Amino acid sequence: MEYIDKIKNMLEKENIKYNEEELKNVINYALEKYKDKKILDDNAIDFVTEVASEVATLRLDDKSVYAALLYPIVDYEDFDEKETENAAGKETLDLILLLKKLEEDYKKDDKINITTNPETLRNMFMAIAKDIRVVIIKIAERLSYMRRMSSLDNAIKEQIAKECLEIYAPIAHRLGMSKVKSELEDISFRVLLPDEYHSIKEQIDEKKEEREAYIDARIKEVSDKLKEEGIEATIYGRPKHFYSIYKKMKAKSCKAEDLFDLIAIRVIVNSIKDCYSVLGIVHDMYKPMPGRFKDYIAVPKTNMYQSLHTTVFGEGGRPFEIQIRTWDMHNVAERGIAAHFSYKEKSKKISEADKKIIWLRKTLEIQKELADNTENMDKIKSEIFGEEVFVFTPKGEIKSMPKGSTPIDFAYAIHQKVAEQMVGAKINGRMVPLNTKLENKDVVEIVTSKNAKGPNRDWLKNVKTTSAKNKITSFLKKEGREINIQNGKEAFDKILRKQKYSRDEIMKDEFIEPALKRFNCKTLDDCYENIGFGSISPVKVVNKIVELYEESITPTDEDVKLKVVSKKKKNNSNDLVEVEGIDNCLVKFAKCCSPIPGDDIVGYITFANGISIHRRDCKNLKNLDIEARTIKVSWKEQVHAEFTARLVVKANDRDGVLADILKTMKEMKVEITQISTKVTPERENITNLCVNIKDINTLQTIMKALRKIDSVFDVRRIK
Repeated sequence: MEYIDKIKNMLEKENIKYNEEELKNVINYALEKYKDKKILDDNAIDFVTEVASEVATLRLDDKSVYAALLYPIVDYEDFDEKETENAAGKETLDLILLLKKLEEDYKKDDKINITTNPETLRNMFMAIAKDIRVVIIKIAERLSYMRRMSSLDNAIKEQIAKECLEIYAPIAHRLGMSKVKSELEDISFRVLLPDEYHSIKEQIDEKKEEREAYIDARIKEVSDKLKEEGIEATIYGRPKHFYSIYKKMKAKSCKAEDLFDLIAIRVIVNSIKDCYSVLGIVHDMYKPMPGRFKDYIAVPKTNMYQSLHTTVFGEGGRPFEIQIRTWDMHNVAERGIAAHFSYKEKSKKISEADKKIIWLRKTLEIQKELADNTENMDKIKSEIFGEEVFVFTPKGEIKSMPKGSTPIDFAYAIHQKVAEQMVGAKINGRMVPLNTKLENKDVVEIVTSKNAKGPNRDWLKNVKTTSAKNKITSFLKKEGREINIQNGKEAFDKILRKQKYSRDEIMKDEFIEPALKRFNCKTLDDCYENIGFGSISPVKVVNKIVELYEESITPTDEDVKLKVVSKKKKNNSNDLVEVEGIDNCLVKFAKCCSPIPGDDIVGYITFANGISIHRRDCKNLKNLDIEARTIKVSWKEQVHAEFTARLVVKANDRDGVLADILKTMKEMKVEITQISTKVTPERENITNLCVNIKDINTLQTIMKALRKIDSVFDVRRIK
């Protein structure tokens, strides 16, 4: 009965309707499933009860509370969907399964796969699209987890804290869940930057009593004045959170005590009319600080936050901030947009709520356009979680844009056809260049013409949003496909002609198809089009095809004779090594490890090809019958020959790195018999060299010289 009463009181406190019989079934089912189970160091039932309490505080519906109570059971071996549906209902089961899907996308094999994986955010947006309650429950679960993770290893704590700081806290902020967001940030801040956290805490605590006395005095002054004016209000000091203080200190390069809004009070009244009346009264009582007034009632934030903010000079010229809002505004500010969703009437789908919420509509639009790469995901994160500006259409409609957006981004935010017919833009009534950055409160007007030529390549340099870039790129590709294919083919053929292989040798389906797949192209024409458009390098495509071709012709016989190069004569292997106890036997050098004078070598007796000479550290020896068929061999004292050694040089990709490698080889008078190079998706330049040398000392000198080249970070001999 203890847990039933606890959940029952919680639901009734937040005015959430529920069926008592259904509640009992869910609690009894939870108690049965969580018997002797732990989450972190707590009993599982206590942990999920706290999560459910957090969900109820956010005023979601009864089914959300039940899902918060039951979601961990999906991971238990005895989990049964039908059994869970019978105990909690189909709607609760669906929420639990969606939560499970969200969990799987960022946690694999007990390792948290956070922002480096684009799937984390992509699936978060998909969850918002399907049912926003899932994300809100997940955020509540993360908060409860963060409060209890002190017993975990530091590395795991840091991973979880980073995830919360980069994903869950920003989403909580966008959903207007300010209390949850602040707590997530402060815990993450304490874990990730403990020194900075404690430094700020010390600065705040140092003058805490003095600051609280100052706030109490200002609260009394304002309270007395409002009573005198007949305005009913609740007034209290507004706490400033440590991470928020840290960000402002970092941005302004100042100490905590220098922040204007470190001292702040909040005034909550009954009506919007009272908000503006209070504003007039406090501006009459105290001198307002210029440029520090913000009216979020007339122009709400995208997460529906509304309030009046003003900074005024109090006693002794000391500035402090005042926030003024109604109780409804306060409810939304503290609990988030979930307070606006009428789950009792089953209007839970985001499509029915997104008319009110700009940001959620934006996430759905972006979710459709995500490409599977981390670079693009970083841009998406910057757009959704970064700073924003609020601008107006000529008709007064508010548009929220990422900071750094231009009129081109604005035009695409209105409609793609508007952007494609754009010939100019006006900001605040004046014509401006299309690369002008939009500022808060700008009135933006797009000038269009039916005769407009449409987007051009320069537009790509002057847009901020991924959505606009994708639409411009699509337009340019569609309009110029034939020209791009022609130009791309010419560029491709030019690079291909420089290869040592003929076109007929390497341009076969078995090499072309995997290369096209690597560059996300369906046909060769698609590849030519992308090369012509400039989105793919022809060098990279040709290198990939050549690489695939060379892999197909690489010899695998471990007894391939080493090519010994001499300017005067071809040397016999018998002149180079001595075989213990045997004269004039057939000797061959194994190509798998290419031994050179100075290497520690061993002979391996083959059945038909005499003795194969290997380096003692050759990995292929592990697969041979070493004990029974090895023989002692050694280099002759004077070896007059040149040997081929294979090297791999890795460098950060930059212009001229290959030229520097070749220049170094030329200066050292080293003969190169073969060279190939490629650039990886991680922007690493990998060059494979075959060089002619006399002995191991010469090779080490060459490798030392290569390591000194700018951008080179690794030089190895291929074994």
